[in-house]
Amino acid sequence: MKAESQHDHRPSATALAARPHALPVYVAYDISDRRRRNCLRRLLLGFGEPVQESVFLCWLDAARQQRFDRLLDTFRRLPHVGDERIDCIRARADSVPLLAREWVIE
Repeated sequence: MKAESQHDHRPSATALAARPHALPVYVAYDISDRRRRNCLRRLLLGFGEPVQESVFLCWLDAARQQRFDRLLDTFRRLPHVGDERIDCIRARADSVPLLAREWVIE
């Protein structure tokens, strides 16, 4: 029986082959304004995938890291009301769990 894990945070082999030097970066955010929170979510979807409600795992090579930094800096400078916190945490490439492609049920 084969099944894709719902909590698989590792990109596919094709995605890794396209960016062999990409490193994992977790982005956690707490933004009180709904519209601004949705704007950041759309920005992050261009670089990774949601892991939890307000946490994304992004895979960034050098070029994507520069673009990500520029877009996030622009986002942070936009005028806004309310409190917010955005944290980017680099993870070691080997700290992300490997992909579970097959499950054995006895």
